[in-house]
Amino acid sequence: IPLDGRAPETWENCDFNPTSPSYFAKQIGDSHVVVDANGRLTYHGDYPNRSKWCRVGDFQNIENYPKSVVPYGYASLDNPIPGGTAIPSASMKLQQVDNTNEQTFQAGTYHGFDFMDIGTANRKRGKYDNDAAAYLSPIPSGTGTGSNECFSLNNCYGHANSDTLPGNPSVRSDATEKITLALSDIGQRRFAVPFQWGFDGVDPASKPSMGNDITTTNVMGFDCSTSSTSGTTLYKRAINAVSNPEEFDINMLVIPGIIHSKDGSNCHNNITDHAITKVEERADCFYIMDGFHWADTISQAASALGSIDTNYAATYYPWVQVNYSIEGGNVEPTWVPPSVALAGVFAFNDRIGQEWFAPAGLNRGGLTITSKAKFKLNHAERDKLYEERINPIATFPGQGPTVFGQKTLQSKPSALDRINVRRLLINLKKFIASTSKFLVFEQNTTATRNRFLNTVNPYLENVQSNSGLNAFRVVMDDTNNTPDEIDRNRLVGQIFVQPTRTAEFIVLDFVVQPTGATFPE
Repeated sequence: IPLDGRAPETWENCDFNPTSPSYFAKQIGDSHVVVDANGRLTYHGDYPNRSKWCRVGDFQNIENYPKSVVPYGYASLDNPIPGGTAIPSASMKLQQVDNTNEQTFQAGTYHGFDFMDIGTANRKRGKYDNDAAAYLSPIPSGTGTGSNECFSLNNCYGHANSDTLPGNPSVRSDATEKITLALSDIGQRRFAVPFQWGFDGVDPASKPSMGNDITTTNVMGFDCSTSSTSGTTLYKRAINAVSNPEEFDINMLVIPGIIHSKDGSNCHNNITDHAITKVEERADCFYIMDGFHWADTISQAASALGSIDTNYAATYYPWVQVNYSIEGGNVEPTWVPPSVALAGVFAFNDRIGQEWFAPAGLNRGGLTITSKAKFKLNHAERDKLYEERINPIATFPGQGPTVFGQKTLQSKPSALDRINVRRLLINLKKFIASTSKFLVFEQNTTATRNRFLNTVNPYLENVQSNSGLNAFRVVMDDTNNTPDEIDRNRLVGQIFVQPTRTAEFIVLDFVVQPTGATFPE
């Protein structure tokens, strides 16, 4: 129950009998999903989740307990004891001091711990080796020894203001124990505990840096300074979580504040490089990458990309200002990286146009959520940035900030160095893949080929009529489905497309004619 006393959910008449319809795991749910580095999902649990707020964890050790132990409570909090001299307080922490100066708050108090170096393969709670790097002790603490790893709120004890710990804090027990002494503080009887057994990577002792304060060691609280620091690792895990196209259908990847630079200084190249690798492996989505800091000059921006080369990503310059809602209904102007606003530009482009239209220009490229750009670029500056594959954000008289470029980060000139062409091919690939999967394991005959052609050709004709293609041709016949291919159980098709290119430069020649000159038809 929250500290204000209101219960967001209640579960009544639960029991611990696995064969009962009132079994508490059935009522609340115990399902969860684990995502590995390849985006593969592994499903755990036997019962669907019915609760919005909680999940039943490892509960086998309490099965078949009588109802009389309910309300059962929660697993006690674990407190790290790094050594015999610096014993942290065992009191529950209900608040933390505002850290305005980025100084460590409550020095000497341990608020979290890391299990990566405990020196044992058996990491199950309650079974740490004695030589582990961190010993754990339950909260609330009290005099005497024992374990309340899983304890009942019925007849349990605690000391609300105690800073003492049991005499042997490393002693753990797998058993469910009920310890009889009365609580001296009724507030300790609540189901009100902070979350534990998780680490989101944010250092609680530092003020999260955002906007123009972003550094390698602090980007919204995350340390991304090296390939192995907590922030880098967690961002990579988040990217991995959506990296499998068979599990997640996405069309765009945006990671605001994660910045790329040529030499990696004060930036997060380990993350941006990983993101590019994953979108290229998926080959069905596009990455809007932030490539510059808030105060980077045009010259610094123009030389920032280095050897990066991909047509599955794009970057923009400069940063833009948005009105950030703060407490009390007021707004505060805040500088944000371009990707914050560009996701909306792409969505607006697709809503009023097509994916193969350029998300740029005065018709579809307006940054409506922004108030201004960090720098007002002139014509020469926009051209300089565009030559370096950086899409400029322009500001014209009477117009707000507007995207005025649509290059990808591909270094070699080709049709794929434009965003609209890359997104056209992503669209075609997704549609054709979604339709052709219904032909897998069908008979490899002319009738099956015609089913494919009768689906794909009309779709490509529709794309052509909507200005996505100048021309196309689909070949799936005896010329590419030879007897050898058929014997190898392969159905082969070839799709030739000629994308429609955009008009990014309009060239007009004005010729002044003398009086009396005639104009040929």
